[in-house]
Amino acid sequence: MKLLKFKIMDFRAVVDTGWIDCKDVTAFVGENESGKTTLFMALMKLMPKKREVAAATSLKSNLGKFSAITKDDVPIDRLDELMPTINSRVFIQAVFSVDSDLNEQFAGMSKKYTPVDTFCISKNYGGEYALNIFGLFEKELRPKVLNLVLSRLPVFLYFKEVTEFKSDINLVALTYKLVGDKSGKNLTANETIYANLLNFLDIWQDNLIKSVRSIYPDFESKSEKEVDFDKIFEKIPLFKVRFDRGFKNLSEEFKKWWGSGEISIDWEVCKKGVRIKIIDDGETYLLEHRSTGFRRFFALFLSFSVSAKRDFENAILLFDEAGAALHPITQRKLAGFFNTLSASSQILFNTHTSYMLNVEDLNRVRVVYKDKTNHILVSDNLTVNRERTNEESLFPVQSTLALFIAENAMAGCLPIIVLHKHDEAYLSLIKNMLVANGRFSTIQTVLVFAAGAGGIDSVAEAFSEDDADHNYPMILLASDTEGKEIKERLRKGKYVTEPKKVLELGDLVADAVTFEDLIPSDLNEMFSRVYLKSMLGDGFAYDKKTGLIKQIQDYAEKNGVALPAGYRIELAKRMKINTLIHYRDIHVPAGYIAKWKKVWHSLVK
Repeated sequence: MKLLKFKIMDFRAVVDTGWIDCKDVTAFVGENESGKTTLFMALMKLMPKKREVAAATSLKSNLGKFSAITKDDVPIDRLDELMPTINSRVFIQAVFSVDSDLNEQFAGMSKKYTPVDTFCISKNYGGEYALNIFGLFEKELRPKVLNLVLSRLPVFLYFKEVTEFKSDINLVALTYKLVGDKSGKNLTANETIYANLLNFLDIWQDNLIKSVRSIYPDFESKSEKEVDFDKIFEKIPLFKVRFDRGFKNLSEEFKKWWGSGEISIDWEVCKKGVRIKIIDDGETYLLEHRSTGFRRFFALFLSFSVSAKRDFENAILLFDEAGAALHPITQRKLAGFFNTLSASSQILFNTHTSYMLNVEDLNRVRVVYKDKTNHILVSDNLTVNRERTNEESLFPVQSTLALFIAENAMAGCLPIIVLHKHDEAYLSLIKNMLVANGRFSTIQTVLVFAAGAGGIDSVAEAFSEDDADHNYPMILLASDTEGKEIKERLRKGKYVTEPKKVLELGDLVADAVTFEDLIPSDLNEMFSRVYLKSMLGDGFAYDKKTGLIKQIQDYAEKNGVALPAGYRIELAKRMKINTLIHYRDIHVPAGYIAKWKKVWHSLVK
């Protein structure tokens, strides 16, 4: 039975979400306090825990935390309106698929019934359920139909915090627990996953208890300190063989998950049980000595890779803040694992990070945001709305698209670094003009602006090809004071073995100081006139024989004009857009074409 869609009404900050379609994996994105967890709370109340589920795995499972309907669930801003009829007011509806087995059971209950593909179940604040298929059955059968549906309805399991495992597994304490509770119902989260881990290792609960009792017949009467697992492993060689074989299989399984580096899982005996060891590139670590992100990933691995399948049978898994505290690459691995896990359990998760999303799967993303009245809305529309109320919630989606475009655009490209965004705009413009006029063969390059002097070292490092040999990218700087200082610093430092990769405009074009000087004066005057007038007033007169930026700065200083932040970017944008629109009608003097060719040939040769 699969959840196809659901709708929440009159619940906390929700008036009406409208129908929310669900996939095998559905992602909810939104800023903090947008209402993502509220959606999960309502789903939990649709189907409270109806059976003990051992899914209190290493993930701190809040099985009963949200299941009870309380006054706090009623929208506080509408209490006076809703309270008189609150018990009869429906707060959630959900549509599920109907499989052939359930259709057969329905048909066996009534000759009046005709098969359906879906049914809708609703629940009100009074805890009463209703089914849209009640009309297909005689009235006296409806309670029986409802009980059948509720017995088959998936349970919602909510996960948020991940327990970080420690290396030492106290098998003595676990054995005591299992002797008194073989069902495992009263095990803690960690004890549950340890028990499942033993099953994965082919050390079943009965085997564990039997092995302990064979060495300590009066085990139950002894204290933990009196039971020594060193002795048990020594006396029962087959016990150790099983652990060796089991941990080897566990290690292979983890490698599939982790997917990078020479990493494996090993173990050793300790007095109270066993100790898990991580071997990474030949170095041995305890879990406590690895990063928080690794320990959380390892917890997820143990939870869902070795846990008993019955733990998640007929369950819909709700992951709150999935991927939190994990490295971006590990977040991507987790997103991939959700896809695998969805073959057996439907998954809904919410996140703030773009690394949990994938361009190919944006059709399963739902945006959660609040309108101007502070009510929660949900949409599968991934564009900014007219009121811009969903703009910040959409950021992870936009970041996903930007990452995808950047990764594809830069693949196999030659990176060239400039200092400022306006430098990038002019350099990009002259390349496009050269290519459009057949003066330059197209070369796959990516222009990167370093956002100022403070970022240029980091950007160069990020685009270097090899840790040891570096092979840093080309850098082109203006020949102003800032550019000359950076050039000197880089050539004496990071680029000391590759000084010719740091160039300034004056090295290539004698009369160019700034990138604006690469643009013919007629074009500067034509496409900048309106903006310059609005910025400097009618008194500014452009002198075609002098650099544009120097003129602007001198005029502003002399006349007490405050230049707006980013004015050079605005000039560059206007120049680039207008030139590319009208390029067929523009005549560029041969002298400038020669300058442009020299600049670009120097960068890519």
